[in-house]
Amino acid sequence: MVCPYFTTQITYEVGTAPLTILSADFNGDGFLDLANTNNSDASISVLLNNQDGTFSPQTTYAVGNNPNGITAADFNGDGFNDLAVANLEMPGTVSVLLNNQDGTFSPQTTFAVGNNPSGITSADFNGDGIIDLAVTNFLDSTVSILLGNGDGTFQAQTTYAVGDNPTSITSGDFNSDGFPDLALVNSFDDTISVLLNNQDGTFGTQITYDVGTDAQCILAADFTNNAILDLAVTNFLDNTVSILLGNGDGTFQAQTAFATSTGPNGITSGDFNCDGILDLATTASLVNSASILLGNGDGTFGSPTNFATDNTPNALTAGDFNNNHTLDLASANLDSETLSVLLNACVNPLTCPDLTLTNDPGTCVGTVPLPTTNQCPNVTITCDVTVVPVGSTLVTCTATSDVDTTNIESCTFTVTVRDTEPPSLLGLNDVDVETNNPMGTIVNYLDPTAVDNCPGKITISCTPFSGSFFPIGTTLVTCTATDNNGNSATGTFSVTVVPFQEE
Repeated sequence: MVCPYFTTQITYEVGTAPLTILSADFNGDGFLDLANTNNSDASISVLLNNQDGTFSPQTTYAVGNNPNGITAADFNGDGFNDLAVANLEMPGTVSVLLNNQDGTFSPQTTFAVGNNPSGITSADFNGDGIIDLAVTNFLDSTVSILLGNGDGTFQAQTTYAVGDNPTSITSGDFNSDGFPDLALVNSFDDTISVLLNNQDGTFGTQITYDVGTDAQCILAADFTNNAILDLAVTNFLDNTVSILLGNGDGTFQAQTAFATSTGPNGITSGDFNCDGILDLATTASLVNSASILLGNGDGTFGSPTNFATDNTPNALTAGDFNNNHTLDLASANLDSETLSVLLNACVNPLTCPDLTLTNDPGTCVGTVPLPTTNQCPNVTITCDVTVVPVGSTLVTCTATSDVDTTNIESCTFTVTVRDTEPPSLLGLNDVDVETNNPMGTIVNYLDPTAVDNCPGKITISCTPFSGSFFPIGTTLVTCTATDNNGNSATGTFSVTVVPFQEE
């Protein structure tokens, strides 16, 4: 199997008509939890992580009528994520639920916005270190900005005109001035609006860009790895996602559309195959799936791959739910009143070219290195042998997902180990001889021995050889030891011949 790959969904019951979803750590245990809006129940559900990628049963909290968008951030500076919800009602309200610092939430406090608020995002728009809110007002065709007071309350809204019937909204620094800007979907216009921040929490006049038919959700991310934010928008009736590449000055290039599966609505992004490139995940609500479109790193995307969810997935969130450093997915399923959690079990193909190695020092074997490949951190690579003898050996290596051990990739290759280690000469001892011959004498010395890292015959030759005539004085004898694999070592010793001295 190859990437992307997700485990079979695990479903969790929530309220009626779960519409949107997000993930954040609500109880400070270092694991991501889930929260979703229940559009028909006037409630939200919070599901705390069991610290293994599974989730506890929901706890529900009352909000306004027809809750739609949801965002999480620390609104009162206590270090815990709070929640804010856009309630699609008239007159419109935003519900703010402050975290009790244990993953439970206080009763809602509401703040007035426009009519039928739909989407919501949070960021520090005026640079005062306090999180603010931006809310799209569906019937008013406006966006409301509510500046935070730092204690979990918000100032009265300021509104800005946008296109017809705005829904989804996101924020990001589109012109690199250090202040977050806004981008939102105008659902009846088939456009998006971009509003640049005036560096004080107020915003300039909208700039609109065409997208596909029945645009739904929007996100901002850097799809070309150039440190400039781009935009992605799902188009429900076109079965496409529009990519608008950022120019870095707050403007965007014309859309390029990429095919999705049937019924794209929700969207999220992340590196789902661990290649360092951002990918896209969209809901495929008409075929009850989440679709992965792998990124190419240049703002283009591949064909969708579907993974089953429960009925009518409407929104997605990506996060590392089991803390194995790999992104997982969760969907809010509109018609089944559930959330689906799909854990990432990606295993990339193994590439195993034949290898030629030198022997490990002092041994007649070589250690097989594990194949190098872009695997996710949750993948373990093993080989059927780790040490092979000098010569050629077939080796099979297997990559296995720690999340789903049935997802494997294998490869077989030839490892050739060359012995490059020379033998070691022993017994190179100097020899002293006396003679009555004033010219010299024949000297017989003990030949040296040798040891080698590999078994086999070692050939030793010395020059001058034992039994040669050595003149008066010192002569250097050079010996060479050669093993079966052609590795040679050279050593020397001295033969000294002196005239016999009578006492």
